[in-house]
Amino acid sequence: MKKILFRADAKPSIGTGDLISLIALSEYLDDFECFFLTQSTSAAKKIIERRNQKNVFWLDENADVKVDVATINEIVVLHKIDMLFFEITERKLTEYKGLKSEIPKVCVNFDGFVPDDIKVVINWDTAAVKYYDVGKFPDTKFLLGSKYVILPKPFYADEIKARTYATQRKKILIAMGGADELDFTSKVASAVARVDRELVIIVGAGYENEQSLKNTLDSKGAKYKIKTNVTDMLSEYLACDFAVGAGGLTSSELVASRTPCVLIATYEHQIARCEYFGSNGWAKYLGFRDIDYDALATAVDDFIPTFCNNIFETKAVADAIRAC
Repeated sequence: MKKILFRADAKPSIGTGDLISLIALSEYLDDFECFFLTQSTSAAKKIIERRNQKNVFWLDENADVKVDVATINEIVVLHKIDMLFFEITERKLTEYKGLKSEIPKVCVNFDGFVPDDIKVVINWDTAAVKYYDVGKFPDTKFLLGSKYVILPKPFYADEIKARTYATQRKKILIAMGGADELDFTSKVASAVARVDRELVIIVGAGYENEQSLKNTLDSKGAKYKIKTNVTDMLSEYLACDFAVGAGGLTSSELVASRTPCVLIATYEHQIARCEYFGSNGWAKYLGFRDIDYDALATAVDDFIPTFCNNIFETKAVADAIRAC
């Protein structure tokens, strides 16, 4: 059995999607033994513990790239790793000098800077094809575009295809990302509380404003439940009638699960994805960090989406890894 080492982090400044998506990808690789190296942040520890993840190595949160590289090389030698997979938001992969050169490397990359020895590059931004001069990398396979987002296996279940609209939107789900450093959760919840519905608010392992959120909602007399570090997001989406989500991984999950939703881009790199989903009628895009209270309240009752026939191909990512 081949062995693969995943390298990703989770913390408020970058969110939790990197680590969560690679854990999801590992579920497609049951013919690999999977290892993880991640910074020892509070968010990462909660994610790993909740999922009972095995073969995890911890890196000091303040470790520089040299320590990062040395730790990777040590794990590669000690456990005879066959492949490396990176999803690092904070650093460019070109900073990772001195990695074992003979080990095939795969990466999720959003900045366009790709080392020569990367075998597979995944970028699920809508306009990803514009970022790379593919001809300069004849030995690299590029998986570019929204369809290559990494979704957990359950998002391809047959039950999603049979989903229909709720005639009455009684339960509204709010999911503004796993860390939500700028606390859009509170802003959105305050707006949606005006429509007098049951709110289900999903906050991730990196969210640090739960008590303030409760105080705000209590002051408005809102009916709500707050759920933390949820591992089965699909069940939450299927149980709600409508959702408000951020433009990161959450937006793709909402579209894939055929959940009628409003999207708000909370970071600039999410704008193109939200615009793409909105232009196809799969979601209502409100804008970049734009919480129009009236538009949000109106969309909850009036927006009728076009259901997306699952365009996503996570299995293709797993197949590309196997082909290395």
